[in-house]
Amino acid sequence: MNASNKFENWGLGYSGCDGGDIGSRAKPAIWVCGIEWGGGHTPETLASHMEEDVSVPPRGYSGWKENLAYIFNWQVMKILSVINGSTVSEYKRFAENVQPFVDGSQGYFKINLYPIGFKDTSYARWHDKFSAITGFQSKSDYLSWCSERRFPQIRKWAVDAAPKLILCLGKTYIQDFQSAFHDDGSELKREVIDDRDIFWGINRQGSVVVVIPFMVNRNGLVKNVSIQKFGERISHLLTNQSTRTSLRSAGV
Repeated sequence: MNASNKFENWGLGYSGCDGGDIGSRAKPAIWVCGIEWGGGHTPETLASHMEEDVSVPPRGYSGWKENLAYIFNWQVMKILSVINGSTVSEYKRFAENVQPFVDGSQGYFKINLYPIGFKDTSYARWHDKFSAITGFQSKSDYLSWCSERRFPQIRKWAVDAAPKLILCLGKTYIQDFQSAFHDDGSELKREVIDDRDIFWGINRQGSVVVVIPFMVNRNGLVKNVSIQKFGERISHLLTNQSTRTSLRSAGV
Protein backbone atom coordinates (compact mmCIF):
# COMPACT_ATOMS: atom_id res chain seq x y z
CA MET A 1 0.00 0.00 0.00
CA ASN A 2 1.32 3.44 -0.92
CA ALA A 3 1.53 6.43 1.38
CA SER A 4 -1.32 8.89 1.25
CA ASN A 5 -0.41 12.22 -0.34
CA LYS A 6 -0.86 14.03 2.96
CA PHE A 7 1.37 11.62 4.83
CA GLU A 8 4.02 11.67 2.12
CA ASN A 9 4.24 15.45 2.22
CA TRP A 10 4.46 15.35 6.01
CA GLY A 11 6.84 12.40 6.25
CA LEU A 12 9.31 13.91 3.78
CA GLY A 13 9.39 17.20 5.68
CA TYR A 14 10.86 18.07 9.06
CA SER A 15 8.24 16.01 10.86
CA GLY A 16 9.24 14.38 14.12
CA CYS A 17 11.96 16.98 14.72
CA ASP A 18 12.26 19.26 17.75
CA GLY A 19 14.53 21.61 15.84
CA GLY A 20 16.81 24.42 16.88
CA ASP A 21 19.66 25.64 14.66
CA ILE A 22 20.18 23.30 11.71
CA GLY A 23 23.41 25.11 10.86
CA SER A 24 25.16 25.50 7.52
CA ARG A 25 28.47 24.71 5.87
CA ALA A 26 29.72 28.12 6.98
CA LYS A 27 28.49 27.64 10.56
CA PRO A 28 28.06 23.91 11.13
CA ALA A 29 25.94 22.74 14.04
CA ILE A 30 25.85 19.63 16.18
CA TRP A 31 22.88 17.39 15.41
CA VAL A 32 21.36 14.95 17.87
CA CYS A 33 19.23 12.23 16.30
CA GLY A 34 16.87 9.97 18.18
CA ILE A 35 14.56 7.29 16.85
CA GLU A 36 11.11 8.84 17.21
CA TRP A 37 9.13 11.07 19.54
CA GLY A 38 8.39 9.47 22.90
CA GLY A 39 4.96 9.05 24.42
CA GLY A 40 3.28 7.75 21.32
CA HIS A 41 0.88 9.29 18.82
CA THR A 42 -2.81 8.50 18.87
CA PRO A 43 -4.55 8.56 15.49
CA GLU A 44 -6.04 11.92 16.51
CA THR A 45 -2.72 13.54 17.46
CA LEU A 46 -1.07 12.13 14.34
CA ALA A 47 -3.79 13.59 12.13
CA SER A 48 -3.34 16.93 13.89
CA HIS A 49 0.44 16.91 13.39
CA MET A 50 -0.01 16.12 9.72
CA GLU A 51 -1.75 19.46 9.29
CA GLU A 52 1.41 21.32 10.37
CA ASP A 53 3.81 23.02 7.97
CA VAL A 54 6.99 20.94 8.05
CA SER A 55 8.61 22.46 4.97
CA VAL A 56 11.21 24.31 7.07
CA PRO A 57 13.17 23.19 10.15
CA PRO A 58 11.30 23.82 13.42
CA ARG A 59 12.71 26.65 15.50
CA GLY A 60 13.07 24.60 18.67
CA TYR A 61 11.92 24.85 22.25
CA SER A 62 10.56 28.02 23.79
CA GLY A 63 13.03 27.91 26.69
CA TRP A 64 16.03 26.04 28.07
CA LYS A 65 14.16 24.40 30.95
CA GLU A 66 12.34 22.17 28.46
CA ASN A 67 15.63 20.34 27.95
CA LEU A 68 15.52 19.29 31.59
CA ALA A 69 11.84 18.33 31.60
CA TYR A 70 12.42 14.95 29.92
CA ILE A 71 14.87 12.23 30.91
CA PHE A 72 16.02 11.74 27.31
CA ASN A 73 16.93 15.42 27.01
CA TRP A 74 18.74 15.74 30.31
CA GLN A 75 20.84 12.69 29.50
CA VAL A 76 21.69 14.31 26.17
CA MET A 77 22.61 17.52 28.00
CA LYS A 78 25.14 15.51 30.01
CA ILE A 79 27.05 14.19 27.02
CA LEU A 80 26.80 17.51 25.14
CA SER A 81 28.22 19.26 28.20
CA VAL A 82 31.25 16.97 28.06
CA ILE A 83 31.66 17.37 24.31
CA ASN A 84 31.56 21.13 24.88
CA GLY A 85 34.56 20.84 27.20
CA SER A 86 32.88 20.61 30.60
CA THR A 87 31.70 17.68 32.72
CA VAL A 88 28.59 15.59 33.25
CA SER A 89 28.03 17.30 36.60
CA GLU A 90 27.76 20.68 34.88
CA TYR A 91 24.94 19.63 32.56
CA LYS A 92 22.31 21.92 34.11
CA ARG A 93 24.58 24.94 33.79
CA PHE A 94 25.37 23.91 30.22
CA ALA A 95 21.65 23.64 29.41
CA GLU A 96 21.01 27.12 30.79
CA ASN A 97 24.06 28.86 29.30
CA VAL A 98 24.23 27.23 25.86
CA GLN A 99 20.52 26.39 25.45
CA PRO A 100 20.71 23.63 22.83
CA PHE A 101 17.62 23.20 20.64
CA VAL A 102 16.08 26.44 21.94
CA ASP A 103 14.49 28.97 19.60
CA GLY A 104 17.05 31.70 18.88
CA SER A 105 20.09 29.75 20.13
CA GLN A 106 22.80 28.55 17.78
CA GLY A 107 24.81 25.42 17.23
CA TYR A 108 22.44 22.53 18.03
CA PHE A 109 19.64 20.75 16.18
CA LYS A 110 17.44 17.85 17.34
CA ILE A 111 15.95 15.39 14.89
CA ASN A 112 14.39 11.91 14.79
CA LEU A 113 14.68 9.14 12.22
CA TYR A 114 10.95 8.40 12.19
CA PRO A 115 8.08 10.89 12.19
CA ILE A 116 5.47 8.86 14.11
CA GLY A 117 5.91 8.21 17.82
CA PHE A 118 4.92 4.89 19.42
CA LYS A 119 4.86 3.86 23.08
CA ASP A 120 7.11 0.90 22.26
CA THR A 121 8.46 -0.97 19.25
CA SER A 122 5.67 -3.58 19.13
CA TYR A 123 4.11 -3.89 15.69
CA ALA A 124 0.79 -4.39 17.47
CA ARG A 125 0.73 -0.64 18.17
CA TRP A 126 -0.28 -0.18 14.53
CA HIS A 127 -4.01 -0.45 13.90
CA ASP A 128 -6.61 0.35 11.27
CA LYS A 129 -6.92 4.04 12.06
CA PHE A 130 -3.21 4.55 11.38
CA SER A 131 -3.68 2.78 8.05
CA ALA A 132 -6.56 5.06 7.11
CA ILE A 133 -4.49 8.16 7.92
CA THR A 134 -1.15 7.15 6.39
CA GLY A 135 -2.11 4.76 3.61
CA PHE A 136 0.10 1.96 5.00
CA GLN A 137 -1.43 -1.44 5.73
CA SER A 138 1.09 -2.25 8.46
CA LYS A 139 3.92 -0.83 10.50
CA SER A 140 6.28 -2.90 8.37
CA ASP A 141 5.06 -1.00 5.29
CA TYR A 142 5.57 2.29 7.12
CA LEU A 143 9.13 1.40 8.16
CA SER A 144 9.99 0.27 4.63
CA TRP A 145 8.70 3.57 3.23
CA CYS A 146 10.84 5.53 5.70
CA SER A 147 13.90 3.54 4.68
CA GLU A 148 13.24 4.09 0.97
CA ARG A 149 11.97 7.66 1.01
CA ARG A 150 12.57 9.49 4.30
CA PHE A 151 16.17 8.46 5.00
CA PRO A 152 17.43 9.74 1.62
CA GLN A 153 15.65 13.02 2.35
CA ILE A 154 17.37 13.26 5.75
CA ARG A 155 20.66 12.51 3.98
CA LYS A 156 20.06 15.52 1.70
CA TRP A 157 19.55 17.76 4.74
CA ALA A 158 22.83 16.48 6.19
CA VAL A 159 24.64 17.06 2.89
CA ASP A 160 23.38 20.64 2.66
CA ALA A 161 24.05 21.63 6.28
CA ALA A 162 27.17 19.47 6.81
CA PRO A 163 26.93 19.35 10.61
CA LYS A 164 30.25 18.93 12.40
CA LEU A 165 28.80 16.14 14.54
CA ILE A 166 25.76 13.90 14.14
CA LEU A 167 25.20 12.15 17.45
CA CYS A 168 22.81 9.20 17.05
CA LEU A 169 21.21 7.45 20.02
CA GLY A 170 20.18 3.80 19.81
CA LYS A 171 22.74 1.29 18.54
CA THR A 172 20.09 -1.26 17.51
CA TYR A 173 19.15 1.22 14.77
CA ILE A 174 22.71 1.57 13.50
CA GLN A 175 21.81 0.52 9.94
CA ASP A 176 19.11 3.19 9.81
CA PHE A 177 21.50 5.85 11.11
CA GLN A 178 24.08 4.81 8.53
CA SER A 179 21.49 5.11 5.76
CA ALA A 180 20.48 8.56 6.90
CA PHE A 181 23.89 10.04 7.63
CA HIS A 182 26.81 8.01 6.37
CA ASP A 183 28.05 6.98 2.91
CA ASP A 184 26.98 3.94 0.91
CA GLY A 185 29.51 1.14 1.21
CA SER A 186 31.30 2.65 4.20
CA GLU A 187 31.23 0.97 7.60
CA LEU A 188 31.39 2.72 10.93
CA LYS A 189 34.32 1.90 13.20
CA ARG A 190 33.52 0.16 16.50
CA GLU A 191 35.16 0.81 19.85
CA VAL A 192 34.25 -0.33 23.37
CA ILE A 193 34.21 2.05 26.34
CA ASP A 194 33.17 0.72 29.76
CA ASP A 195 31.67 -2.37 28.11
CA ARG A 196 29.48 -0.21 25.87
CA ASP A 197 29.81 0.10 22.08
CA ILE A 198 30.49 3.34 20.27
CA PHE A 199 30.45 3.43 16.47
CA TRP A 200 31.83 6.31 14.45
CA GLY A 201 32.87 7.46 11.02
CA ILE A 202 33.36 10.57 8.91
CA ASN A 203 31.10 11.06 5.89
CA ARG A 204 31.97 12.77 2.62
CA GLN A 205 30.85 16.15 3.95
CA GLY A 206 33.29 15.87 6.84
CA SER A 207 30.59 15.26 9.46
CA VAL A 208 31.62 13.04 12.35
CA VAL A 209 28.81 10.46 12.62
CA VAL A 210 28.62 8.74 16.02
CA VAL A 211 26.19 6.05 17.18
CA ILE A 212 25.96 5.39 20.91
CA PRO A 213 23.64 3.26 23.08
CA PHE A 214 20.29 4.68 24.10
CA MET A 215 20.70 6.72 27.27
CA VAL A 216 17.52 6.00 29.22
CA ASN A 217 17.38 2.26 29.76
CA ARG A 218 19.20 -0.06 32.11
CA ASN A 219 21.35 -1.68 29.42
CA GLY A 220 22.21 1.58 27.69
CA LEU A 221 24.57 4.45 28.37
CA VAL A 222 23.29 5.66 31.75
CA LYS A 223 26.23 5.80 34.18
CA ASN A 224 27.66 9.29 34.55
CA VAL A 225 31.23 8.03 34.58
CA SER A 226 30.63 6.25 31.26
CA ILE A 227 28.86 9.26 29.74
CA GLN A 228 31.90 11.35 30.67
CA LYS A 229 34.24 8.93 28.88
CA PHE A 230 32.01 8.75 25.80
CA GLY A 231 31.79 12.54 25.63
CA GLU A 232 35.55 12.92 25.92
CA ARG A 233 36.10 10.39 23.14
CA ILE A 234 33.65 12.19 20.87
CA SER A 235 35.29 15.54 21.67
CA HIS A 236 38.63 14.00 20.69
CA LEU A 237 37.17 12.79 17.38
CA LEU A 238 35.87 16.29 16.67
CA THR A 239 39.24 17.85 17.46
CA ASN A 240 41.03 15.43 15.15
CA GLN A 241 38.56 16.08 12.34
CA SER A 242 38.90 19.85 12.78
CA THR A 243 42.68 19.50 12.55
CA ARG A 244 42.44 17.42 9.38
CA THR A 245 40.08 19.96 7.82
CA SER A 246 42.42 22.83 8.67
CA LEU A 247 45.39 21.03 7.19
CA ARG A 248 43.51 20.31 3.96
CA SER A 249 42.48 23.96 3.73
CA ALA A 250 46.13 24.99 4.16
CA GLY A 251 47.20 22.55 1.43
CA VAL A 252 49.25 20.41 3.82
